[in-house]
Amino acid sequence: MDIDVNELRRNTQDLVGHEHAEKLFLDAYNADKIHHAWMITGPQGIGKATLAFKVARFLLNNPPIDDQGPGLFGDVLEKTELLSLKTDMDNPVNSQITAGSHPDLMIVERTEDPKTGKLRSNILVDDVRKINEFFHKTSTDGGWRVALVDTADEMNRNAANAILKILEEPPANSILIILANAPGRLLPTIKSRCRMLPLKPLKSDTVKEILTKHFPDKEDNVIDGYVALSNGSPGYAISLIEHEGLKVYSEILGLLSTMPNINVPLMHDFATAITTKKAGDTFHLFSELLSHFISRMIRHVSYLNTDHTHNIKEALTEEFALMEELGTNIPLDQWAELWEKISEKMATADRLHMDKKQTVIDILNMINSAIRKN
Repeated sequence: MDIDVNELRRNTQDLVGHEHAEKLFLDAYNADKIHHAWMITGPQGIGKATLAFKVARFLLNNPPIDDQGPGLFGDVLEKTELLSLKTDMDNPVNSQITAGSHPDLMIVERTEDPKTGKLRSNILVDDVRKINEFFHKTSTDGGWRVALVDTADEMNRNAANAILKILEEPPANSILIILANAPGRLLPTIKSRCRMLPLKPLKSDTVKEILTKHFPDKEDNVIDGYVALSNGSPGYAISLIEHEGLKVYSEILGLLSTMPNINVPLMHDFATAITTKKAGDTFHLFSELLSHFISRMIRHVSYLNTDHTHNIKEALTEEFALMEELGTNIPLDQWAELWEKISEKMATADRLHMDKKQTVIDILNMINSAIRKN
């Protein structure tokens, strides 16, 4: 079963595990203290876009009321306090949002480069400038106008400066919602002008509940493996399932287990398999999963022979045994340095469009050589 992750996150009413963030926004609405800009932060796939669209639906279904005026007998009518961000998904407003045709909702994201037919690597300044034009148009029936930036991490420098200008002079009844995977990389002046809604990684039981709901045919131990690799992000776990991430991770562990005398034919077969056109984005998945292994290994090994325990769960049988073998072969600080070098190599390969197969082989040989020296 293929799941459209973008459609899922944009049209999901029930957001699990982020009740606190929902309450923060709802409390601001009920107190008539809605900030003109909100930044929803957290790891990729954790539910930022799902929350953003839930907030957008709520706002567009509840237009601002500037002055309700006196009641029939001169009494002041109080604003009705709302208890939930939930709205009727089948009403006309939400149907327009689902169809991507609501005139008062604008989504800013990476656009397609007409020269290549592929998505650009960044959100451009022209994309952001359209928000200012959008905000200064008359909204439908005097309601809110909502612009959503997905994500701020993908804005180039000029786009970031353009968003800052919008934040400095926000029009009335306009709401800007900015998603950010790594807010620490953004301009401090952008963050200071936003009300922050940080989303924390979900508990393993919650992630498992979500995965089991969407993939009822997956065996329990397979679901557990994806939960272990999810880092508390159900969206990322779903993406891993769609790309058979557990299978790729198993193959990576298989290669690491042959070090320091790496199985060269197996290495070449693996590098070929994940870098063909048919393999899609498996090259980047390899990088992510190798990063997961090293970071999980560092955490696991650092707790060995101490009185402390960690909450890391094995993704695959014998994963911990391999971590202990490799993690004690090379000091953990050297593993961290090694991963920095690997990350640089991956980034360079991407930027310069280098041979992906050779890059994978070079990275695996780099690890193999480091282990052999020790």
